[in-house]
Amino acid sequence: MSTPTSTSSSFSPTPPSGSDINTITNHLKTLYASYRATPSIPGKAVFFSKECMQICAPQPSYAASGRETIISYLEAASNSGVSIPGVSEKKDPKREGYTIRPLRLAEDEFTFETDEVVAHAGVESVDALKERALREQWVGMRVDLWFEDESEGGMLCKVQYWWRKEDGTVGEGEGRWVQILHDIMYMGLRDGTEGTEGDEVLQ
Repeated sequence: MSTPTSTSSSFSPTPPSGSDINTITNHLKTLYASYRATPSIPGKAVFFSKECMQICAPQPSYAASGRETIISYLEAASNSGVSIPGVSEKKDPKREGYTIRPLRLAEDEFTFETDEVVAHAGVESVDALKERALREQWVGMRVDLWFEDESEGGMLCKVQYWWRKEDGTVGEGEGRWVQILHDIMYMGLRDGTEGTEGDEVLQ
């Protein structure tokens, strides 16, 4: 396993004006690595927008319309002893891995599940969410993360993370990129596809 490197393929709904999209996606990879490396769940809140939402295709009720709800989900899972790839406070790097890459325009990855799924996060429709992503110039990344578990076979999550630039003008130097949406597409047992979505497996 290794540290994140650049990639030539990239996609955002509307590339932020005045910015190189490869520079942005490489920065998001670094931010995500820092997010994973943050040991405490409350400490991870700084990486989320206050308005950060969550939608979940496998379990639509596992949704959120703000940062505090997402943090409460992570804390509840941690307190219950449930291991969550990438967020559990106790990690064995030999047993965890993830891949991260920009979304691909050619594969039509600019999607947000269904109207029924996004409604659980307080969103009117998929079209409304897409319109917001375009207007606010979100940038999306595909992340697959997993851990090995000898007793149960391990867990795999497939997520489209979306970032938005806040506290400044998109495309300019001010401001910072924060997570604005977690689109959980798969959450379950490892299915053999872990490690296939990305140029390299990271820790």
